[in-house]
Amino acid sequence: MQIMRVINYFESNRQSHWLNEIKRGDWGAARFLYELLRKETFFDAAGEKSKVLLLTDGDELISFCTYAEKDDIQPTDLTPWMGFVYTFPEHRGHHYVGLLMEEVERLAVKEGVSEVYISTNHIGLYEKYGCKFKTEMNDMNGKPSRVYVKNIPTNELQIELQDTEWPFEYTDHDRRIARAIVYDDDGYFYFVRAERDDDFGRATLIETSGGGVEIGEDLYSAIKRELQEELGAEAEVICRIGVVSDYYNLIHRHNLNNYFLCRVISFGDKNLTRDEIEDFHLSTLKLTYEEAVAEYEKRRETKLGRLIANREIPVLKKAREFCGGDVL
Repeated sequence: MQIMRVINYFESNRQSHWLNEIKRGDWGAARFLYELLRKETFFDAAGEKSKVLLLTDGDELISFCTYAEKDDIQPTDLTPWMGFVYTFPEHRGHHYVGLLMEEVERLAVKEGVSEVYISTNHIGLYEKYGCKFKTEMNDMNGKPSRVYVKNIPTNELQIELQDTEWPFEYTDHDRRIARAIVYDDDGYFYFVRAERDDDFGRATLIETSGGGVEIGEDLYSAIKRELQEELGAEAEVICRIGVVSDYYNLIHRHNLNNYFLCRVISFGDKNLTRDEIEDFHLSTLKLTYEEAVAEYEKRRETKLGRLIANREIPVLKKAREFCGGDVL
């Protein structure tokens, strides 16, 4: 099982290990980044607030990039840049660049940045991740380079929560999750009810439909799959609401919850797993906005219920704003 995490090189206590991993790169720019880090001149070249983001699987480096004030297009007023984007050959073809880009977007939203730039001569790669060609500019060596821009919605939620229910010991994995606030044309919202009795304790819960993003899957594909499996719903993705970062200390997990606003088109058969049927007893809740908030508040009686309510009520409120007067 792959347990991938995006970490900041400069926040790691294993910099020498990750530096040796970067050194393995068979690309000139990767070797240049290695030298900048080895000689401790990275911030001189990229800017003092810049970051090196590493997509890791245990001790192995899968892919990396920088989120930097400056890149190879100089001089320019354009900033910030996603640069030095590299995936090791044995891991290509799984859209891992998308995981790095999601982290770049999260950082940009946190900083209030509305645009991130990429300098490249690739055509057809960054377009897959919503980037648009902006212009052609010369790099520091006078060679032409294509400049792409990734627009970052500034009205998205960006929430970071801690687990105050269980003591923190350590975190050993991230879980990338796609979740949806689902509504219909009559103004009702749809949720999942779970009745569980496991390590988290015995609890009846309300939660948005969603789950873990599979390897090689993008967020939009993941949310449509999850809605079909858990609600039996075909839905239109209206927009992304934002990201909530939270923790389940009991299982040493960091959750990156990507929330989307979705409108139901039709309902059909669900495709629940055996665990979802036999262990979690999943069922569908159809509620007005006020009923949903009341249900979340009611389920604060348990530790897990409080964690979920803290995460989801702010998202539901934001979704209602996006819907305007179209919901009950």
